[in-house]
Amino acid sequence: MTFHDIKTYFQTNHARFADLAWDDPHQLGPAELRAVRTSIQTFQRGEGTGGDHLTALAEQLGDADYAAAMRLFIQEEEGHAAMLGQFMDRQGIERLQTHWLHAIFRKLGRPLGLVHMVRVILTAEVVATIYYRALFRATYSGLLQQICRRILLDEEMHLAFHCVAVRQLSPRRNWLSRWLWRQAYRGLMAGTALVVYGTCRRTFRAGGYGLLSFCTAIADEYARVEQMQRPNSLIMLRGGLPSAAAPAQPGPAGAWQWPAPHLRVAR
Repeated sequence: MTFHDIKTYFQTNHARFADLAWDDPHQLGPAELRAVRTSIQTFQRGEGTGGDHLTALAEQLGDADYAAAMRLFIQEEEGHAAMLGQFMDRQGIERLQTHWLHAIFRKLGRPLGLVHMVRVILTAEVVATIYYRALFRATYSGLLQQICRRILLDEEMHLAFHCVAVRQLSPRRNWLSRWLWRQAYRGLMAGTALVVYGTCRRTFRAGGYGLLSFCTAIADEYARVEQMQRPNSLIMLRGGLPSAAAPAQPGPAGAWQWPAPHLRVAR
């Protein structure tokens, strides 16, 4: 898989799945609101991070395909924020202008350059994959479940994109330096996961994740991400690529394919 492949995918994906069921009449009840309000506010703010600094660093590499893929990745993230924001507006959930967790992630990695920023983003993306699974299960809203499906499908290519970038752009290091950095990133992953669980625990619990099962899911997802960062390793993505010729998937009208548990391989 090359940056050109990823750029082409993002360009195609931009025009796909425009049929969200915004006419869904379901209004979140008091219990649902208690379960999801805070976490949706947090993740909606985090999805719309803006990416001027990241885009500038990508353009400095001189690889036009990577820079274009980064711009398209940021557009997808902003699209996620827009979808969540529109849902929040319909449900009377206030949008946050700032959030301390978002502010911290914007600063992490900046002094250390592009590769470290990408690794910080990967950390956030891993947590997001578990969060949107939990959010899907925590609500009876067909519209919100569709949004979760769309974001989860997008996140698969986001993870692949950043893993390819890490293994192509990382500087060469001796084994001790690689081991130390790997432990540092694992520590960042563990700390981030615990902070997010504490902040959004109502949603995770409503979605079936206690602390132990949440940590297990994070560890499994991060192990997959670490594997994809290794040179010459296979890029393993959940689910399939929907197409116009594909048979309709079961689920609410306008819903997309749920990321399947089996893996597909991209070289």
